[in-house]
Amino acid sequence: MLIKISNLITPEIYEVIYRMGHLDELVIADANYMASAMSKKVVYSYTKENHKLLAEILKYFPLDNDEEFPVTIMSLDYGIYEEPQIWNDYQNVLKNVPSPAPLILNRVSRKEFYQRTRDAYATIQTSDPRVMGDIIIRKGFVFSDITNA
Repeated sequence: MLIKISNLITPEIYEVIYRMGHLDELVIADANYMASAMSKKVVYSYTKENHKLLAEILKYFPLDNDEEFPVTIMSLDYGIYEEPQIWNDYQNVLKNVPSPAPLILNRVSRKEFYQRTRDAYATIQTSDPRVMGDIIIRKGFVFSDITNA
């Protein structure tokens, strides 16, 4: 065990987010998502609440500030008429992320979401059973003070 390291993030997840570059996208997929069929690289997390995993990842993962929407979800599906609670959970996580502009959930069609999943650097498949719990985050720059390097 290590100190102050989240038990929600597996070593494989740490490796994925470490190796990602600027503009790479990461999908956090709920238990219903067909991650193995849609993604080039899939790692697993046993978390039952995607928003908690998102909050932990965002402690290490800078969102892309050059993009209007660095956080994306899939639009409501046919037959689902109310916004899922998980979207509110995601929005509450994003309120605590430092950003030059308010972070909002960008909604895209199922077709666009699937294409972005195929193009994403990796997908984290979770055990979250809630529908419409899939989210894409785009990585930004890690700024450092090169004068003190």
